[in-house]
Amino acid sequence: MDVDRLARFREVVAKAKAHPVYREKLRDVDPEKLTLKDLSSLPPTTREEWLAYLGENPKPPEGASLMHLTPSPVLGWMPEYLSQEDLHYQAEALAAHYRRLGLVGKKVLVAFSYHVFAGGWLFHQALWRAGNLVLPHGPGEAKRVAELGERYGFDVLVTNPSFALKVAQAGGRFPLLLAGGEPFTSVPGFRERVEEALGGVALDAYGTSELGIVAGERPEKDGLWEIPEMAVLEVLDPETLRPVADGEKGELVVTALSRTLMPMVRFRTGDLAVAERREGLTVLPRGVFGRTDQMVKVKGVKLYPTELAPVLAGFGLDPKGFQVVVERKLEGTDKLVLRLKAEKVPPGLFEAIQKATGLKVDEVELVETLEGGLLVDRRF
Repeated sequence: MDVDRLARFREVVAKAKAHPVYREKLRDVDPEKLTLKDLSSLPPTTREEWLAYLGENPKPPEGASLMHLTPSPVLGWMPEYLSQEDLHYQAEALAAHYRRLGLVGKKVLVAFSYHVFAGGWLFHQALWRAGNLVLPHGPGEAKRVAELGERYGFDVLVTNPSFALKVAQAGGRFPLLLAGGEPFTSVPGFRERVEEALGGVALDAYGTSELGIVAGERPEKDGLWEIPEMAVLEVLDPETLRPVADGEKGELVVTALSRTLMPMVRFRTGDLAVAERREGLTVLPRGVFGRTDQMVKVKGVKLYPTELAPVLAGFGLDPKGFQVVVERKLEGTDKLVLRLKAEKVPPGLFEAIQKATGLKVDEVELVETLEGGLLVDRRF
């Protein structure tokens, strides 16, 4: 698929300008005069803004051809709508990505949900258009997936890595896993464990229901690469909303090129990532490894507590069984305390945390239960 990114970007912004969520924000913007370098001049948009609009306008918009739902604590379910044009564009755009991966003529079993959620559809349509045989199996039934894989010689399994492990435990072996839907390559050692169990190669991808699949790995396993036909990725400082330098942490912000009925222009995902520019594209070398919802400065360094979760998971600990406590020492300096719901501290954990966050853990408390939120700041 040969896409003129600038032309498509202008088209998406033009559609957004006519949408109630963006009408006031983009009032003075002339889409035909925009370049991709002008993207940073456009105001970001949050999920909360979309939820407020959808709460007041629950009916499907005119031109909607496919509807998905995703859980929302505000609405119960957040709907996403795609037009015929969106569906065609998305399928072709992702098909181009899979062709670049060499996925043509393969037998693919998709074990993501096809009910309510977007997951199965996203992969299915693109892989089919890329020239593959696709079985829309859906989630669950690990033993059956393993049996079907062997009986019909499936080359590719598409599912989340946790279910892939269950398939492997049931005897399933697949040359290639296309994974997504949960933290994967950001968890140290997780990919290696899955690959050994399945007997093949595992590649990661990133997407959301609102955006589609916007980044994916190459066979080189050198980070999640922006899919140029699908999106423009940025990593911004969540406080200043300015681009961070290569190698610095920030919030992943996405402009989807595949959405015109529900345009997503500079959509703040709330996901934590590090960005690098390579070959004219944005690459997430560490994948997505936390949330920016909570941030605290400790010893002058920004700490996002959720980025500890994949580190803990890499050491076999409960990724939800921790709490970050920040205190003030007598001499006035910050003290970082890590509370762990564990019986012991695995060797190398503190070194891994320091490498990931740039901060040294001053003290650890092993507890049976955790009270309070993820972050406790006692300095004030």
